[in-house]
Amino acid sequence: MLPLPASGGFIWNLGAVVGYGSLVFAVTLYLYPLRGEGIAHRRLFTISQHRRIGWIALYLAGLHAAILLIAQPLTGHYLLPSAPLYMLCGLAALIALAVLVATGIAARSVLRQPAAARVRSPSIATHAVLAGLLLGLLGAHVVGSGQLLDRPIKTITCCVLLALALLGAVWPRSKRIRARLFTTVIPSGITLATLLLLPTPIGGLRLLQTETTPAVLHAYFPHENHRTVNCIACHHNYVDKTGFGSCYDCHRSARTDLPQVAEATFHEFCRDCHSGLAREHGKHGPVRECSGCHVESAAVSALSNNTPICQTWRDAKSCSRGLQAADAWGFR
Repeated sequence: MLPLPASGGFIWNLGAVVGYGSLVFAVTLYLYPLRGEGIAHRRLFTISQHRRIGWIALYLAGLHAAILLIAQPLTGHYLLPSAPLYMLCGLAALIALAVLVATGIAARSVLRQPAAARVRSPSIATHAVLAGLLLGLLGAHVVGSGQLLDRPIKTITCCVLLALALLGAVWPRSKRIRARLFTTVIPSGITLATLLLLPTPIGGLRLLQTETTPAVLHAYFPHENHRTVNCIACHHNYVDKTGFGSCYDCHRSARTDLPQVAEATFHEFCRDCHSGLAREHGKHGPVRECSGCHVESAAVSALSNNTPICQTWRDAKSCSRGLQAADAWGFR
């Protein structure tokens, strides 16, 4: 995970650390599974130990969400159906953890029954299916959030480790593949395919997509802090003639040549630019916390003075049109 990315503030960093702690405990359950019949090995967990670690992972996951919501109330927008896919995967992972703990408690008595009764148990089947899917959901959430995995090599390493943990838990049971086809093999196969796609450009962009169009959340964009950035780096349409007017005129339109939603496009564009500056120069814009860019409502007093920037690029007339378009897009 080194070098570490730019800080998001103490509380935000604390929430991220707690979240990764939950991930570590969840992965531990795959590295050290339950003791099998006739297998005496001190490294394998008993039922009570397995359940206890599951509770710790669940508590940490809930605490992770609570800390971020308290530190950054704007994170609450990610609890809506319009949240990006990686956030929905995180919510699904939290629910899956809760169900895994619940079914694990119900399965205690079932595990003391003959093997034939275990196969027919709904709690055992549910537990196995969710266990097969959990690491895929966690991997999608971690990769999409980009908190620590800010470089391709980190993303690949994380996905490989998660895949190895899952294979380590599933492989010893491969002799009973037919009996576990729907409860273990297929869910685990879906997870492995997901972990394989996450490091690819297509997989990373898909995680930022939203299924429904969210409401506009205004962003504070101080143009005076972007004097070293060429205007057309953002306002490309004034050069390539792909559109006119505000960013939303195109990026929130029905144009088929723009498959990404505006939220995915600009989150990736701004975050990646700031992250690159953080690695190369140290001075950068917001990379993690929501309130570093977004505000609940437009504030007229926060409008930037665009004239000095236009003079910097020696094209006041064309540049001012581009900057005004940015304000019309929703930057405040």
